[in-house]
Amino acid sequence: MPEPTVIDTSSLIALEKINLLQILCKIYKEVVIPESVIKEFGNLSLPCLSIRKVESNLLKLLITDLNLGKGEAEAIALASQKGLKVIIDDSKARKVAENMGLKLTGTIGVLLRAERLGLIDSAQEKVKELREKGFYVSEELLEDLSRFEQTK
Repeated sequence: MPEPTVIDTSSLIALEKINLLQILCKIYKEVVIPESVIKEFGNLSLPCLSIRKVESNLLKLLITDLNLGKGEAEAIALASQKGLKVIIDDSKARKVAENMGLKLTGTIGVLLRAERLGLIDSAQEKVKELREKGFYVSEELLEDLSRFEQTK
C-alpha cells in the first residue's frame, strides 16, 4: 500500500459526488486532511483519516501572495512539511505544488489508480459521471482517457 497522502476539498467533493470516498482508504495507508479542508467539506468519517492542524510560514505566501484558497494552501503546506503526495485539482494550486517540487495527483489520477487496482471497473466512466454532475473535465482529457481505455 502506498504512502500517506494529503487531499484538498475539491477532490473530496468530487469523490463524494460519485460515491467513491471509501476508495481512498483502499489506495492510501493514511489520508491526511488539513483542518481548513474539514471545515470546508464538513464531517467526514474514513478509517484512514488523519486531521492535522497546519502551522507554516508558507501559508501567508500561498494565501496572500499567490491567492490560493485556505484549503488548497494548507494542503500544499502540509504536503511540503511532511514530504507527502498531494491530491489537488485546481490548476493554479497544481502549478504552485509542481513548482515547489511536490508529488501530486488529482481526482482523475485517483480514479485511474483505483481502476488499475481493480477497485472500480472504468475510470473513464467515473470521469464521465463526474462531468455529468458538474465537475469540469476538458474534452482533451476525456479523449486521453478514451485512448487509455482502448490500450488496455
